[in-house]
Amino acid sequence: MKDERKTRAQLIEELHTLRLRLQEMDIDQSRYRQVEEALRQSDTFYRTFFENTGTATIIIDEDTTISMLNVEFEMVTGYARDEMVGHTWTRHVAEEDIPRLLEYHRRRRIKPDSAPRNYEFKIKTKKGELKDIFMTIAMIPGTQLSIASMLDITERKQLEKEILNISEQERQKIGQELHDDLGQHLIGIEVMTKVLRKTLEDNSLEEAERADEINRLVKEAITKTRRLARGLCPVHLVSNGLEFALAELSRSASDIFGISCTFNCLKPVPIHDNTRATHLYYIAKEAIHNAIEHGNANGITIDLKNNNGTVSMDIRDNGVGIAEGVTGTGMGLRTMNYRAKMIGASLVVEPAEAGGTMVSCIFDIGRDYSQERV
Repeated sequence: MKDERKTRAQLIEELHTLRLRLQEMDIDQSRYRQVEEALRQSDTFYRTFFENTGTATIIIDEDTTISMLNVEFEMVTGYARDEMVGHTWTRHVAEEDIPRLLEYHRRRRIKPDSAPRNYEFKIKTKKGELKDIFMTIAMIPGTQLSIASMLDITERKQLEKEILNISEQERQKIGQELHDDLGQHLIGIEVMTKVLRKTLEDNSLEEAERADEINRLVKEAITKTRRLARGLCPVHLVSNGLEFALAELSRSASDIFGISCTFNCLKPVPIHDNTRATHLYYIAKEAIHNAIEHGNANGITIDLKNNNGTVSMDIRDNGVGIAEGVTGTGMGLRTMNYRAKMIGASLVVEPAEAGGTMVSCIFDIGRDYSQERV
């Protein structure tokens, strides 16, 4: 009986232990259900957020394939979701932008802050159109995935282009009127004061000296008018076009700032498009300003070359230079980039081999850029 009671006691103990374990399992199951519900709600929250951000958004895998995308990205590209998920996202990027974006993709996975967080490029739609895109991209912590949101800025870029075109047209118009209207009017007055002075001198009148002073002031007004006209319309008003304007720009920089600024052009570069020539002039002018203002340069060289139809304009300085890989977000650099895009050119700003900075603007002289979007 003693052994039998002991067995019963053991059974009771085991039953008690089993009940405790079942209770613990119930608690664990309850906790599991709570965690599962929290995860489900979190997933629902983030998927809802992802789908309704208001911007085209994709998640890019390490091999550049798209793992997720939202409706806005479908609308921007014109492709359906199943046509893009699992495929490399760069197939929707304009060819000229692919190498740059792939390099950013590579660098971002080595060191996230070594690639820019925001940049512009062009996307190809299913209809073959090119759209201007402003993208913000970042790595998802603890993964090799990146999330990118994109804004279609095509319309804004087109409006900016039209505004800049109108601005340039008005600038040209005012410069032309200063040169052809006011300038010629002042020249007429200058001739009349010469005649008046001669008449007064012939009659031995003291007023001849005053007439001579008026003549001198009118000549100064003519010089100032021409300077203003060239500033507003630097290329169109000179017979030798861009080359003459750049040579005059270098002389002016040397005189005004007391530095050495030289212009080299071994062979004529035939740029007959005045708009293109004007943008090149202002790119050079801004580069000179940056070299002096920010680079503390006292030596600047402008080289204009034509290599079998590929034109390059290089502005080198001996200033403090810029760090390699720095793209720059200043208004001056942005304006230069914008002007380059306006004329179908590429602009590179980088450290010069001998120190300082080099700004290079390169384009195909035979390429028609007039219908291109910026």
